[in-house]
Amino acid sequence: MVLPGLIAEPVAGGGGGGGGGPSVVSVTPEEAALVAVARLRFPDSPPRVGPSPDVNRWKMAAVGYPLWLSAGGPGSVGPVSDSVGELSVALEARVLKTVFGMGDGQTVSCVGLGTAWSRAVRPGEESASCGYRYTRPSLPGGSYTVTATTHWEVLWTVNDASGVIVVPRSSTAELPVGELQVLTR
Repeated sequence: MVLPGLIAEPVAGGGGGGGGGPSVVSVTPEEAALVAVARLRFPDSPPRVGPSPDVNRWKMAAVGYPLWLSAGGPGSVGPVSDSVGELSVALEARVLKTVFGMGDGQTVSCVGLGTAWSRAVRPGEESASCGYRYTRPSLPGGSYTVTATTHWEVLWTVNDASGVIVVPRSSTAELPVGELQVLTR
């Protein structure tokens, strides 16, 4: 297989001028790393909003209520090794940050996978590092599409060369957001 932009160079004693054998593609360590990263399987990291609408009787998030944001899945992959041509590539990846598109035009950038909500959190407590409050409902018209874009930092090593490649990956989830009103008599 000849990769786009690579030049086939004849191997010493073989095939340069007519039928002496196949040519070997010369690949730089950086090119080998790019190919290996393209083959790397990243886990899905769907957005998670807590508390989940499933834990309340209205089955929705509420306008003005503090939500905690996180991306599901592991925050690292590897170490993994791959071969590209004659080169052996070592890879290790971790999530640097996650950017949440909240579906209402706003974004929130969080370190790593964000901050997961748990039942140990007091009702109404805000996340100190990765949270959001909606100011407008999505209902009755539908839900907001929340997008979690994880930015993976992939460290690669080939022989004595090394470097970093950042790979963004996105997943989405639907989140109904409504208003709660208190009625008094």
